[in-house]
Amino acid sequence: MSRRALLQSTASQAAITASLAVAISAGLQAQAMAQAPAPTAPVEVSPSLNLPVMDVSGQAPEPANTLQRPTGISRLPGTVQDTPQTINVIPRAIMEQQGVTTVDQALRNVPGITTSIGEGNGGVNGDSFRIRGFSAQNDVYVDGLRDFGSYTRDAFNLESVSVLKGPSGTTFGQNTVGGAINLQTRTPHLGNAYSGTLTTGMGPMGRGTIDINRQIGETSAVRLNIMGNHTQLVDRNGVSSGRWGIAPSFAVGLGTATTFTLDYLHMQDNRVPDFGVPTVTAPGSAIARPVTNYGVNRRTWYGWGLDRDDTTVDRVTARLQHRATDWLTIYNDTRVGFVNRNFATSVVSCGTAPNCVNALFDSNPRTVPMVQAGGAGNPFHQQTWGIQNVTTAVARFNTGPIRHEATAGLDVWVQNDQRTGYGLNPATRPTVSLFTGQYSSAGYSVVPGTGANVRETDQRYIGGFATNRMWLTPQISVVGGVRVSNYDIDYKTYGAGAATTALSSNQTFVDPRAALIFEPTPQQSYYFSYGRSTSPAGSFITTQPGTFNTGNQSLDPERNTVYELGAKFSLLNNRLGLYGALFRIEKEGAFVTDPLLGTTTQSGDDQRNQGVEIGVTGQITDAWAINANYTYMDSETTRSATAGTVGRRVQFVPRHAAALWTTYEAFRDTPYNVTFGGGFTWRDQVFLNNQNTAEVGANFSLDAVVSHRFGSRNQWRVAVNGYNLSNETNFDQLWANRVIPSSGRTVLFSLSAAY
Repeated sequence: MSRRALLQSTASQAAITASLAVAISAGLQAQAMAQAPAPTAPVEVSPSLNLPVMDVSGQAPEPANTLQRPTGISRLPGTVQDTPQTINVIPRAIMEQQGVTTVDQALRNVPGITTSIGEGNGGVNGDSFRIRGFSAQNDVYVDGLRDFGSYTRDAFNLESVSVLKGPSGTTFGQNTVGGAINLQTRTPHLGNAYSGTLTTGMGPMGRGTIDINRQIGETSAVRLNIMGNHTQLVDRNGVSSGRWGIAPSFAVGLGTATTFTLDYLHMQDNRVPDFGVPTVTAPGSAIARPVTNYGVNRRTWYGWGLDRDDTTVDRVTARLQHRATDWLTIYNDTRVGFVNRNFATSVVSCGTAPNCVNALFDSNPRTVPMVQAGGAGNPFHQQTWGIQNVTTAVARFNTGPIRHEATAGLDVWVQNDQRTGYGLNPATRPTVSLFTGQYSSAGYSVVPGTGANVRETDQRYIGGFATNRMWLTPQISVVGGVRVSNYDIDYKTYGAGAATTALSSNQTFVDPRAALIFEPTPQQSYYFSYGRSTSPAGSFITTQPGTFNTGNQSLDPERNTVYELGAKFSLLNNRLGLYGALFRIEKEGAFVTDPLLGTTTQSGDDQRNQGVEIGVTGQITDAWAINANYTYMDSETTRSATAGTVGRRVQFVPRHAAALWTTYEAFRDTPYNVTFGGGFTWRDQVFLNNQNTAEVGANFSLDAVVSHRFGSRNQWRVAVNGYNLSNETNFDQLWANRVIPSSGRTVLFSLSAAY
């Protein structure tokens, strides 16, 4: 994007934001005057969160102690405290206090999660997470269903973000090594509610959201969420995002035995991608580090005018819940998703550029180090569509003195990806200074690709699962479960003048699960759990095409075993939750991806990660809320044919990570009310490869918020949020030979209203 186009886009977004401000204010006031809140029928408790200050419908708010919340997934009945694995929940209340706009921002509240960058050979970035050190890029679910495609997810339509750590293969299917991420959307509820938020500040940044819920019958309601956003990142020259989204939904049968919900999401995101700064090995050192350690400004961006990440997402979800009897409930959930993506980026490496490293460290005379983007970031167009249906039955019954909670079902999905690659004319990009980056694409054009530039993939999955929890006594129960899966993939490449290459794989695998649970009181839970998950070859082909090729199509699946010993407590009349766990993950036959070529082989490496996690969630007093978590991870490659790898730490796994967010409401229910809040996110140093020859230092971000409510019913809220207040040079996204610097000190202002 040219600078002129960027300025025009920024001006356009500012106009949109101003228009949204007028629309929100006028619309909310008109709705408030047009009707008084109507009495509502009794409402069935749902996993949706409504902030107490915004609750005008009579619907009971979710507890601040997230241990007392439902898991939000039909295949895991019960609450977070009942479930024998660590589940971190970031509720809507915290996301609104922090001014969260994307899922990756929400996940900064969860230590043990790192974010990686798209790899070479045409990989794409977007939401690419790692849980407890292991890839979870295909393990993002929305309301328990797969979210097809790779893109950056906005938070405007979310009630909560949950990270289910530990044994998840039985629940979700393939992959889920360290766990899975589940996003819970906002759905219609009985009663009427109208709210909106405007945000602006440094960057520049402008954002507007609207959330309207309206009851249209005794048991039916509609809801509409709208978002417009433009962001220019602080201290990252040229990196920006402009997106908008709309999410209407409809529900019937609310509060009855049969509930049907239909929702739709449309989002368009036009962003300038960021593939970060390269790492270099200084003379006399054995460890590569980011070039920002050696005088390169963190603002430096190595993209050019043809770089783009333009994404359109369309997703339709239908969910049916039927309480057939007092002991049997049936769920049937279906999703259809489409993701259309045009992508091009600039990937540079100082280590492969002639004389770049020598020039960087040669001070007499000083030579300007030069870098050049390679062909890995050449333009492509990718279309993804997928369909999934999950049918689940939950039965609660007794056999003699033994009480049962049995879950069984069928999970079926198909996904198709087609990618067409393009070239550049001229084919070779110009060199650019390592210190300044940013070069013009004048004189360059996108041209049709040559050779085998088309990649087409068909994936098919079917899995049957069954889990039974049996209470041997009122305090002691056991869980046993299994999922049998079949994964089939066909992949072919072709193009003008190129022969067609076809690859395929079909694998059947079994993932068991077991747990022993002791609950001496309803407020205490102690458990030991075991689970296994499987990653067959081709699992990551959507985001990393090089991971499926002639060399690995017949590889055995990657096997992963998880053990967890944990405890959960609810205190202070269930206001406050404490939890902790010891865990161990063992990975056999790990896949290894080349950081430059993107090709994947099965190294035979065995890896393990073990550690401890502790946390607190909820309210210490009615006015004082807290959400804190600490994770220690001891990772190691235990077997490998690669020299210098055994005994080394697993890449991207910090030893220590912690997050804290706490707020205090002073002078509540008075005109002088003020909410003070703040916290930090921190992770230790990490290595960027399994040989531990490249690293990035620790991250630390100090954040804070001050807000005030006003109006006749405190329906208005004004807030100031500060991020990275100590202006640290942090790196949120990592890869083997490059890292992406985070934003510098940022201050945002927001105004919101709720009727």
